[in-house]
Amino acid sequence: MFPLPLPELRRRPQHLRRWPAFLLAIAALALLFLPLARAALAQPGPPPPTSYDLAWRAPFNRPAHYPLERRPDPALYRPHGDWFGRLILPPAAAMAQGGEDWVWLEVEQAPAGHDDLIGRRLRLGWLDDPKLQALVGNVRTPVLLGAEARLAAQQGNVVPTRLNGRADVGPLQSLAGAHPHDDITVALEAVQLERRDGEPVLRIGRPPLQSTGRWVGLVQLRSRDPAEPERFRVQHYDRLRGGFSGAIETVRLPRQPPDRHGRRFFDPEGLLETPAGADGWYLYGAPDSAGTFTAQALEPRRLTSLASDQLLRGTTAGLDHISRVNWSADQTRRGRVNRVDLLPGGAQTPWQPGDRSLVIHNFGGIGGPDGEPISGFTVTGHFAFGAARVVIDPFTGQPRFELRYHQIYANNPNGIVSGSQDWSAYTGNLQRGWLGTRPISDVLVRTEPVLLEELAIQAEVLMARYRSGDGSGVSLVSPAISCVQDSSQALWIAIDQLRRRRRELDGRDLPRLASLAQSLNALLTPFGMVREDWRHNASLMDNPGDGQDRFQTSRSLWDGVLSWRSMLPRRAHDEMAGVFLRHGDRLRLVRTNQLPGVDERLAPLAPTQLLGQLPLVGVVLPRLMDAYFAPLTGRGLALGALLLGAYAAVALALGRGTGFLSAQRPRLRPMVVVRQAIVLLLTPSLIEETLFRAALMPHPLEGLGVWNSLAWGALSVGLFVAWHPLAGRLWYPQGRHLFDDGRFLLLASLMGVVCVIAYLATGSIWPPVLIHWLVVLIWLELLGGRRRLGQGIQG
Repeated sequence: MFPLPLPELRRRPQHLRRWPAFLLAIAALALLFLPLARAALAQPGPPPPTSYDLAWRAPFNRPAHYPLERRPDPALYRPHGDWFGRLILPPAAAMAQGGEDWVWLEVEQAPAGHDDLIGRRLRLGWLDDPKLQALVGNVRTPVLLGAEARLAAQQGNVVPTRLNGRADVGPLQSLAGAHPHDDITVALEAVQLERRDGEPVLRIGRPPLQSTGRWVGLVQLRSRDPAEPERFRVQHYDRLRGGFSGAIETVRLPRQPPDRHGRRFFDPEGLLETPAGADGWYLYGAPDSAGTFTAQALEPRRLTSLASDQLLRGTTAGLDHISRVNWSADQTRRGRVNRVDLLPGGAQTPWQPGDRSLVIHNFGGIGGPDGEPISGFTVTGHFAFGAARVVIDPFTGQPRFELRYHQIYANNPNGIVSGSQDWSAYTGNLQRGWLGTRPISDVLVRTEPVLLEELAIQAEVLMARYRSGDGSGVSLVSPAISCVQDSSQALWIAIDQLRRRRRELDGRDLPRLASLAQSLNALLTPFGMVREDWRHNASLMDNPGDGQDRFQTSRSLWDGVLSWRSMLPRRAHDEMAGVFLRHGDRLRLVRTNQLPGVDERLAPLAPTQLLGQLPLVGVVLPRLMDAYFAPLTGRGLALGALLLGAYAAVALALGRGTGFLSAQRPRLRPMVVVRQAIVLLLTPSLIEETLFRAALMPHPLEGLGVWNSLAWGALSVGLFVAWHPLAGRLWYPQGRHLFDDGRFLLLASLMGVVCVIAYLATGSIWPPVLIHWLVVLIWLELLGGRRRLGQGIQG
């Protein structure tokens, strides 16, 4: 609450002031273009093997290892979907005929009555629906691999070389051609079987769902063969007896070869002992040529059951769990599985078959001796949306969650392909799934179905664009372009589309949906300004197929700043979950950590916010960003004015009554007052409020309860008051007499209380800064403050 004089600054010549900016611009351009120039000028040579290439060397990672004529016992295994198969990219010459987006599908599963199609190669295309065809047309693009693609390949990423030079690549082609080999398997939905020139043709109304393993079984692991450690004796679930008392057989769980970093995505060591498998495992795979069922993906049954390990009631408890507990050291122990239900308040309907929910997905880093490098003390991790629904398990007859992810995923060494993926293709895939190597958090939100549907559409558009790179063939990460930024773009466009179509929606849902949309919009556009590329891309969705405009992609740092709350996966995960919880939606948090968890050379690393691995900075910096960038709304200003008026009434009465405040009216010098007002805004107002409010106190978004808020507020006021006598003794001796005056400390305490209330109520640092600034300015210039300091500030 005390002013500090600022030293006089000497003005540098104009031409000297330009040089730092010029040098910074040159450095920024060099950092931006040097990698591209190096890739373009480099001597041609074979790129290093990707992790996908290394995995392909193992026979069990190839489609030929699983002959279609080999079928498991139908009493033990079920088809993994009605329509299931392997995508095959046709030659470029064949694609030039007809002009539509289509690929081949080698049928691996077909509905009853169509068994004769299994093993056949069928043409797969889109339904003749105008809106669907328009959306497909919007993302079709010629693909030409250039310098960025060469750079990505030299860095060991999988690049779609088979698409290079194709003139009109649509979403089916970009999916089938994403890998060097035809090995992407999918489940089909909204399928229509037609005849074309006497041959069967499949047409779909939804994009294919990447899925792994054409058969699925539910088993419990009983023992392991010491001579062949990849082979396990398993016992199948018996629905009549309600337990694992069915047939016993031997299956293979193959140990994956090391990736390009020497890590294995899956090792069966420890599977028998892990508590995660106590309720059994879903095995996704197929028999090999010898008839042995070989798992290609794993899913712990416990993870997707409706049972919960913990139930927390109340919004405050839920927000605290999301921000502090969910990624704590205890929750991130290697090998742990945890399921927590968060109920914001009131009676909540239990999960029921048919319920649908949004999935907010976040994974962390890989630590330990064999871990990955951490850049800038920040574990970025990954973010995605998805969808879950409650289905009846055909093995047990009990309800369970079925998860899928909208993976907006850049080119990578592992062959993870941007697109919709179910659990078996993404998390549980033994070749490239993250179940065994990363800590994962999935938040299931039971929210508005119409939002889920629109988000799925917009995510599919972004995922198709990532596969083609909007013509470049690759998608690379920048502050403005990433999994989390473009997932947020999909959500913003979905909200924008619903806002434009509100007259078509069920009016009963509009108030609730509008409230949710407003909260999400504030999160996605924290400055109230929408990124230009988001706005342009949204306009293309109004009338898809009209005009020749193309999608825009911004690499501008400014655009990244405009959507800064969704720049890092952990922040977006936590804040979006908090928005839905405050909205009154039921949440379920599902956590896994490097299952089965016996590899001591790996350790789960929680994703962090910016500089989150620095002990103090990682806590303070997010608080400062929240406090400084929270918008100063009319409501916040009104509250600040009310608090300032209340403080003024009390302080004037106390100050006049005790003789602390002078009744004399000093002679004002306007220019001096203006200069001092500028200085006082910085110090003490901004500096002290930053120190004692924004940096010290948890931000209101962190979900403190009433008693915790009171405790932190009391600490803030206590340190703020104690700061003044300490300053008088150590570095501001001219204020020592004043700062030891009990009347001053009483008024400072009251002002501290007012500033704490303003900060907790608004979440913004600016209302308390303005209160602090006006109080000090008025006291110094109008109420005898300069006289009591004994020395004025030099103007």
